[in-house]
Parts: sequence; structure tokens; C-alpha cells
Amino acid sequence: MTLQFEEIFRTKNPARDKFLSRLFGLFSEEVVRYWCRCPAAPYEDLGRPTLRVPGEARGHTLDFTLRHKETGKVYVAEMKCELEFENYRYLRLTGAWQLQHHRGVAFQKFLQLAREPVSIEVRMGGRELKVDGAVLIWGAVAPEGRSAVITEYGFADVLSVKEMVNDLRRWQPIGWREEVEQLRHWSRELFDSLM
Repeated sequence: MTLQFEEIFRTKNPARDKFLSRLFGLFSEEVVRYWCRCPAAPYEDLGRPTLRVPGEARGHTLDFTLRHKETGKVYVAEMKCELEFENYRYLRLTGAWQLQHHRGVAFQKFLQLAREPVSIEVRMGGRELKVDGAVLIWGAVAPEGRSAVITEYGFADVLSVKEMVNDLRRWQPIGWREEVEQLRHWSRELFDSLM
């Protein structure tokens, strides 16, 4: 059975949807990391990169550095998983316009790196790293949204957290069920203690 983000995060109860979106946001990066550890995933996660332009004393740290398992190419990746935000406008990526509200310096560097990988210095673990571009990770992605942002911004790929979760459900890697059960247990402990 395929998980549909819209069925979980967009109901007739916005308060519920906001709560579940925030709860999912607490561990959504772990979904990506776990997925990358699976043999069938096309990417492996190398860690968090820091981007710096020439002359800048401090850089901006982004979410992931992904290496494509077949090509060996390395990409800086940033995740935007805004499920309920602004009345679900960003739940599913359908067009390039959805990236326009991200105006922060870190995201602008990320966009620049997608088009011109050599224009931004990337460091990880104190060492400079040569990268081949950028990969965007979004909550759920429509084919036309993937195509639009690749064309508009020059991303090497656009990945979907929804598809990653579905892969994990299908692959059932060792430890995934236990990881989810632990999160469920901790959440239940919290809510039980409030009663």
C-alpha cells in the first residue's frame, strides 16, 4: 500500500494537520538519512556541507551531501518539507514558483550552487569538497514540479520524502521498523504522562 502525504497531512482538521506536520518535521531528515543507507537507494549521505562564498568568514550549513552510487557525482542537498504551511501550498511540488518564498542567504547560495557548482566553496568535516551541483528534496513531488524546478534552477535531481518513505515501507531495511517503533514509544510516553 502506497503512502499518500495528502491523506495524512491534509484533512478537514487543520489543527491536526499542523500538529502532525510539525511532529514529522522533527525526524524527517532522519528519513532521508535512513533511505540513503539502503543498498537500493541511488544516493549515499556523506554528511552536512557548509557553503561559503569567497571572502566570507562563516558559511551556511545545509542538510545533506549526497553521492550518487553509480556515477560517483557529489551534490549538496537541501530539504524543504513544508506540509501544512500556508494552507498546504507547498505540500506537493507542482511548479518552480513554490521555491520563490525561500529568500534566505543559505538557500540563495544553494540555488547558485545548482547552476554554478564552482562558484561556492563547499566544506565538510573541515575539508574542501568538489561538488557537481545540487539536489532538492521536497515533501511530495509531482512530475511537472520536478521538471519545472530542474529546468528553472538547474538541479541535478529532485527527490521526494514521500517516495523515500514508500521505499522504506517496501524495502523494510533492518532497523527501520525499530526506529519508527522507538519514535512511537517516545511519543506515547510523552502523551501518557500528560494524562
